[in-house]
Amino acid sequence: MRRTGTATLLWMTLSVAVLTGCSSSPSPQPTVTISRSADSDAPSATAEPASCGQRTVPHPELAGQLPGGFPTLPGWQPTEVAQQGSTRVVRGALLGEPTELATVRDRAAGQLTGAGYRLTDTDEEPGYEAEAELAGPHEVNLNVKPLCHGYLVVSYLVRQ
Repeated sequence: MRRTGTATLLWMTLSVAVLTGCSSSPSPQPTVTISRSADSDAPSATAEPASCGQRTVPHPELAGQLPGGFPTLPGWQPTEVAQQGSTRVVRGALLGEPTELATVRDRAAGQLTGAGYRLTDTDEEPGYEAEAELAGPHEVNLNVKPLCHGYLVVSYLVRQ
């Protein structure tokens, strides 16, 4: 049986929803809504806000992994930490939309410059990510990307 692109996408989306539903975690599971597209007879799948799953669960204790006095955005909630050598990245969720990537990056960079860091570079790929490089007490890479419906992930990569 040969599947069209739309049918394959629908099949993959439903497979993920079913597999996710088999998880043993007590957290809310993604919801998939099937509807008919106005311009075709093919069904389309859209993820409801619950698709964020565990990716937005805050772990406030992880903020302590950032250097003392390191400013973060109001509303930013740390969700994970990774370290390799003297480089540590602390990621967190923030309410926002992909259209706000550069605005959020600029707010976060502004907080850091107010705390003694110097902005050395910025980059943006609209809708995908916005980055800033800062120098100061530590070298910092600030990265903002879409996370899931209604959320952005803001990552602070700090080289000590």
